[in-house]
Amino acid sequence: MRITFSTNSWEDYLSWQKEDKNILKRINQLIKDIQRNPFHGIGNPEPLKYDLSGFWSRRIDREHRLVYQVFDNELLIYSCKYHYDK
Repeated sequence: MRITFSTNSWEDYLSWQKEDKNILKRINQLIKDIQRNPFHGIGNPEPLKYDLSGFWSRRIDREHRLVYQVFDNELLIYSCKYHYDK
């Protein structure tokens, strides 16, 4: 599965490399799990509604969520910091 980051999510991902290696490790675990099974697994996957309909969310920790979309053979990481679209 091809992985693509939105511009904002890539900036978030890079900031985690500097700020918190444990959260970065958790994000990488979630991405690997999504590649195996996009809609079930760790992080309590749930479909999003309204403006983010078609996207899914998984918990990175209590504050942060990984928001993503899967289509064909591509995984789009939309956000990996904060809770949805803060």
